[in-house]
Amino acid sequence: MKHGIFFFLLTIISMMDPFTLRSQHPLDFLYLGTYTDDGAKGIYVYQFDRIHGSVKQVETAGDLESPSYLTIHPNGKYLYSVNRGRVLPDKKWGSVSAFSIDPVTGRLEHLNDQPAFGVEACYISTDSKGRLAFVANYSTGNVVVFPLKEDGSLGTLSDNQQHAGSGADPGRQKGPHAHCAYVSPDDKHLYVVDLGIDRIKTYEIDYIHMKLIPKPDCDGMTKPGTGPRHITIDQEGKYAYVIEELASSISVFERDRVTGALHPIQDIKTVPDDFTETNYCADIHIDPSGKYLYGSNRGHDSLAIFRINGENGTLEKVGYQSVSGKWPRNFLIDPKGEFIFVVNQNSDNLVIFKLDPETGNLTPTGTEETLPKPVCVKIL
Repeated sequence: MKHGIFFFLLTIISMMDPFTLRSQHPLDFLYLGTYTDDGAKGIYVYQFDRIHGSVKQVETAGDLESPSYLTIHPNGKYLYSVNRGRVLPDKKWGSVSAFSIDPVTGRLEHLNDQPAFGVEACYISTDSKGRLAFVANYSTGNVVVFPLKEDGSLGTLSDNQQHAGSGADPGRQKGPHAHCAYVSPDDKHLYVVDLGIDRIKTYEIDYIHMKLIPKPDCDGMTKPGTGPRHITIDQEGKYAYVIEELASSISVFERDRVTGALHPIQDIKTVPDDFTETNYCADIHIDPSGKYLYGSNRGHDSLAIFRINGENGTLEKVGYQSVSGKWPRNFLIDPKGEFIFVVNQNSDNLVIFKLDPETGNLTPTGTEETLPKPVCVKIL
């Protein structure tokens, strides 16, 4: 009888989706993109044990040239990277790569590549159903669209939108610099943050034709010379928050959930008033509770912490957390709201903090991992 029950349980387990099995285990996987001009070897994969707050390296995958930004397919089965390396030797364009994820080990298997149709691809995202991938190219100031196939691989280019114009800073804003391509929570609009023209370009997403429809009357504008870099939107889609690299500030916008239009309502600094040294903002995220927002400072080397007013979307500064490193280019808030992961480009380390959901404050866990030039972190 006991043997019969044992074999029955084994049969049930063997029939379960491996992704379901993995979700019942306390191990998650971290994927870190790097700049490979200083000894890094591509995408670094780690196991993350959230019970003990520890990490263990699984592999270094891809053998790619500077996979600087990553995203994971909504179904958790595929990962995509944008890379500075070329796939067309006669073009200066970067590239985009697709990988399948082993649900048990977290290891990556290369699927295919596509040219990025622009120089210095720096951001990639997908809609919530994994139909399309959107890539922002910094140096050429354009955003491109790739359909995603059922096997997770990248289809051929379906759209290419070129930005135009310049900004007030002659050193950084001589032309357009698309830095972020962010899909709205309702999947209807794509917001492309352009550092070079102080504008958040608004596009309607046409899923039938796999195209972007520009909506210039709905664009968001930041103050001249601020250099907007990344955007995040609250879960209800009512407010958008744009971090500005050149001005060390955040602009808050009220968002029209029908048209996608962005209307400015607040500007707030990300560094202390008495801080006079050089600082460039980088990344911005809202915690899962929707109560707190965080922005990274490169130079002040901190995460700025803000409380979100639930009634009008405005921000109130809570304080700062040192990132225990230098140049926090990217950070990630754990989807379960328990941890924040920071990658410090110039001190070659990943640092993990415990997040207090009540106060928004962060506490170092003591877990740090050394690796060359980490610039992006994602979790599965």
